[in-house]
Formats: sequence, C-alpha cells, structure tokens
Amino acid sequence: MKIVFIGCRDIHLLGGIENYMYNLSRGLVAMGHEAVVYCESDRNAVEDLDGVKVIYMKGPKSNLLCKPWVGLKATLRTIFRERKVSLIHYNAWPPSLWSWMASLAGIPSLMMGHGHEWQRSKYSPRQQKVLKFMEKYTAHSNSHLLMCSEAQTRYFKANYGVEPYTMPTAVNLPSAEPAEASDILLRFGLEKGRFFLYMGRLVQDKNPDFLIRGFRAAQHEGFKLVIAGANDAMPEYVAHLHSLAEGCDDVIFTGAVYGADKDALLRNAYVFCLPSTIEGLSIVLLEAMSYRLPVLASDIEANREVLEKDRAVWVRPESDDDIRDAVQTCIASPDTLAGYRDYNYDKIVRSYTWDSVTRRYAGYASRIAKF
Repeated sequence: MKIVFIGCRDIHLLGGIENYMYNLSRGLVAMGHEAVVYCESDRNAVEDLDGVKVIYMKGPKSNLLCKPWVGLKATLRTIFRERKVSLIHYNAWPPSLWSWMASLAGIPSLMMGHGHEWQRSKYSPRQQKVLKFMEKYTAHSNSHLLMCSEAQTRYFKANYGVEPYTMPTAVNLPSAEPAEASDILLRFGLEKGRFFLYMGRLVQDKNPDFLIRGFRAAQHEGFKLVIAGANDAMPEYVAHLHSLAEGCDDVIFTGAVYGADKDALLRNAYVFCLPSTIEGLSIVLLEAMSYRLPVLASDIEANREVLEKDRAVWVRPESDDDIRDAVQTCIASPDTLAGYRDYNYDKIVRSYTWDSVTRRYAGYASRIAKF
C-alpha cells in the first residue's frame, strides 16, 4: 500500500499528531508499505526520513486557516503528482474538508480524530461554534472515521450517528539504559526522584497554570516541579506561566525537550502530571507509563481510558486545591506510588506499543485501500 498522511506540523518537532504520524508511517515502511507525510511548515521542501517521504508546505499563520489551506494543497498535490495512492489519511477535520476531491479522483480517504478542536480555549465562543459545526459536517462527509480513543468513538456515535473505528496512539518502549547522555538534571539543579514532571505544549487546555498554583500551595518539602514545554504561538500565555512561578525556585521551566534530555527527565522524575481539561489519547501519558512513572491526572474520560481508577492520583480538572492535596499525597505515599510503576508499564506493553498498533492499522487500511 501507499498511504498519504495529511495534517501535521513539522515532523521534527514531535507533538502528539507528529509523533503519531512519524511512528506509524515509519512502522508501515518497515512492513514494506510506502508512506508520504505532509507537514505544515514555514518552507516548501521534501526529504526522506527513515524511508518516509516528508513534504513540507508553507501555509498562513492563522490557527483557523493553516490546516485547511495546507490540506487543500496537499490533496491536490497527491491527486496530480503522487502515483498509485492506496489511501489518504487526514488528521482531524480541517484538512479533511477536501476529502471529496480525493473521492472524485478515486482515492479512498479517512479522517482521524485526535480530540475536539472546538473545546479548546484558544478559540473565541464564535470560533468554537464554527469549529463544532465543521466537526459535525466532516463526521458525515468522510466515509471512513478513525478515533484515537474509545471516548471519542462513543462521542461520535452518540452525537452524529456514525460508526468510527478506534485506533489508539502508542509508544516505543524505552531502552534499559539511556541511548545518549544528558546533563539536563545538572543544568537545572534537579535530583533523581525529586521532581514532579509536566511535559507537553504550554496551552490552557492542559492546565499548567493550575498545576503551578497547586504545587506552590502544597508543602512540597524540597521537591521541584519541572515544566517541560513551549508554545511560540502564544507568548503571552507562556509569560503568564512564568509570572505564576515568580519567587519560587522550585518551579523549573526547561523549554521544549527532545532526545536525550526528554529521556533523562522521564527516567528520573518522581511523578508525571497530566492535569488537562481536554485530551484525545495523550501520547506523553503513554510515554510516562512506559517509563514506569506514577501519574497525577485529571479525572476526564480520555485519561480514565488508560489509567486504572486505583492506579493513579486523580484530581478534578482546573482545581488548584485538588492539585495541592494530590502533590502532598504523592510525597507522603512513596510505597503506594511504587505499586503503580510496574502496573503502568505492563499495560503499555499489552496494548500500546507501535508494533501492535501499526499491525492493527495496516489491517484496517488494507480493507478500505484502493491497491
């Protein structure tokens, strides 16, 4: 099969969708298939990345317009310049607005949901209404739907009367020893097993502001909170987060981390924190579990799908008080947290590795692909 993926940002900057596309496409290539990935970018370029053809396309800076515009250009380029395409895979609804063009060209397509874009706080109420309408429209205009969590599958069935197929996100299991050395602990004055870790984009929906306030209010007894992430598109919000940590040396901002630095933080953290209001199925949560980290998580459906009720420390979304109490509970209960570590790892091995998910995806794709 030759599968074209449309709808991610620069694949070298591995966010959730980028991580999904990179690992899935690379796994398909390893199985003998061909993969093409289109990325939003500030340049037009083509490269070969581990056997995957990656095409970068310039688009407008607007949050609302970039994905539809790049989706249009990528769809047209696929139709007129790529040969023997078996399937086009659109990530989220904005680029999939053009799936009808693929259908006219005789190319099967599917849309994959990674979360409800209209719920994100970066959009105004009017924009959210438009986004929700477009979600509904594309739920019916795409003949094949994938969702990255059972929660989203149930939502689309209940609200739109459609039948998506669930295809979870996944992770590569960490090696027994670090592949590369990192000095990030030394750089930021961190001690092994003495810091809570937030890792992800710095956006309101993930609630790093509530995490900072709750941590500061807790009696954290020499533990630190590491905020590993960035968001160049929202500098005001990032500046706000830094202001919340003013005067507290125990809140550390590392910026976005990759490679050996990311590995070192995950290997040495005490607890991983995911206090989001909105998630699809968080890849970084799966990564943290694969590193045997206990998890402090918001009590939302997407997180409950992966974490067991009695195998995590739960907080209500957007609650400083809950986070304060949870931090203190974690610090006071190291033996309890130790019991979560192997359980989390075993669950990832059973259900969320890229080997198993790629095989499952290939089986699904072969049933709807053209060639």
